[in-house]
Amino acid sequence: MKLFNYILSTLTLIFCVNAFAATRYVSEDIYTYLHSGPSLDYRIIGTVKVGSKLTTLKYDSNTKFMQVRTDKGKTGWVKNSELQEELPSAALLPQVQKELLEAQTRLKNIDSENARTQQENIQSITDKENLIAKLQSEKKFLEENMEKLKAKNLELDLLQDTKDERVKMEWMMYGGSVLVFGLLIGLIIPFLPRRKKRRDNW
Repeated sequence: MKLFNYILSTLTLIFCVNAFAATRYVSEDIYTYLHSGPSLDYRIIGTVKVGSKLTTLKYDSNTKFMQVRTDKGKTGWVKNSELQEELPSAALLPQVQKELLEAQTRLKNIDSENARTQQENIQSITDKENLIAKLQSEKKFLEENMEKLKAKNLELDLLQDTKDERVKMEWMMYGGSVLVFGLLIGLIIPFLPRRKKRRDNW
């Protein structure tokens, strides 16, 4: 019997040591009272609301009450069943809503940035397409002018060749005329009557 009591006392002591100075939160949907002692028989000395952060000091295994200290330094006893180790969801809700709003704002900014970047890309593509169309039009215009210049140059070359041939023909005709005229003169002169030389006996 003594051994059983010793073991029970040891386990209780270990539990109390583990519970000492730990952090607990008032459970969800509970507005609990602080008592001056470890049971409901003790007078109420205050209240704590949902999500209040409490520091555990001592645990009474008989009444299952936990001695706690509030953030303001007030000490009292509350039912251990009304405490939990994790922050209640009701207390987490404002933080979750804040994070959700921040995430939605970031997402909206990302969407806006993506839309702006997409619009800039579309504008850039449009500008490039317009530039390509303009360059192609200028290229076509230059090619057409080049073809016209080639045709004009060919025409000038033909005119120049024709002019050279005409000049040659004119010179040949002029030379031939001179030659024929010379031959005629050469043939006519011998048949012309010659003037007799005057003999003067004086």
